[in-house]
Amino acid sequence: MKKLLLLFTIAFGLVLSGCIQDTSDDIDLYTEEELKTLIKELLPEVETSYDLSSFENAITQMTELSKSGVLGIQATSDVRTGSGSGVVYKKEGNTYYMITNAHVVVHSQVELVGDVATEVDYETTSQEIVYELNGILFVISESVILVGYDVTTDLAVLTFESDKDFTVIPMANSYDLELGQFVFAVGNPLGFDYYGTITMGIISGKTRYVDDGDFSATLIQHDAAISPGNSGGALLNLDGELIGINNMKIVDDQVTGIGFAIPSNTVKRIVADLEDDGVITRPYLGISTNALVNNCGTEFGVCINVLFGGAASAAGLIDDDVIIGYKNTESLDFLDIYNFNDLKEAILNSSVGESIIIKYLRDGEEEISDAVILGIHPDD
Repeated sequence: MKKLLLLFTIAFGLVLSGCIQDTSDDIDLYTEEELKTLIKELLPEVETSYDLSSFENAITQMTELSKSGVLGIQATSDVRTGSGSGVVYKKEGNTYYMITNAHVVVHSQVELVGDVATEVDYETTSQEIVYELNGILFVISESVILVGYDVTTDLAVLTFESDKDFTVIPMANSYDLELGQFVFAVGNPLGFDYYGTITMGIISGKTRYVDDGDFSATLIQHDAAISPGNSGGALLNLDGELIGINNMKIVDDQVTGIGFAIPSNTVKRIVADLEDDGVITRPYLGISTNALVNNCGTEFGVCINVLFGGAASAAGLIDDDVIIGYKNTESLDFLDIYNFNDLKEAILNSSVGESIIIKYLRDGEEEISDAVILGIHPDD
């Protein structure tokens, strides 16, 4: 700022001196201090300010729009009755489509199978939609249908019919998320006494890979408070768009504020498959890698071994290639692949039959593969 002021002072001084005629003794010249004072008065004030009232208004507007798009779910199985949350993402006529967690509609418990303790899944026999109006809870039960679920990504789709005007929550592009971005968790913690609870936090991780039992997916890490009953509820951005479905948190006496949500791009793919036939088919790239260590000597990317029969082999990749970019043929730009979590999410958000292109390093040189079709995972 001092340099800018000095330049203005010099420039202004030159202009003034250029306008002064030697023949006029009546014109008072500005002193240096007077010039500085004048320039300060002419320059606009440069201030950094935060309009908290506008931020608050944005939150209240988002809350008003989203409160009737995140509803309650009560599900009953042969082993128990439990409650959770769900997000309305589509409407066709009087039929609403809702996304929730698979564990809300599939109840697991450990049982002895022979002499072995085994986790057994029980699909719920009934599901009810719970909504609030004027502080009163109402239940929809007759028309609720479980379309399908996927325990690997912990997602499920329900439909129900109603003439009520529920909000359809739009889905954002989770690839656009930024670390430190404000997020809002909406759901029903601890049952319906706290229906529609909203908590705020920030994103601290965009691709946290979690592999636990049947579950295997890349998640968003955030610190908006979530509790039992928030499962299946929304993680929203400030515009009220769905960026994730809350599904778990770390429960430990020494840990607070570490919650997770399934990214909206993953939700989009799973929803499309479940709506199609209720069955999830996973795409198969056909590579193996050390998820935590890059053995190819680069500071980013995924150092791979190529497996037979996958898309990577068809694309011409070989062992010790380093994948650094990934895109489907309809996308303009590559997704940057910095680590295994990035690649895992990119694959998870792709579909069987989709055409993809891979950017990779071979002997330090950047290469781009031909387009190849993703096949079905051998385990499916």
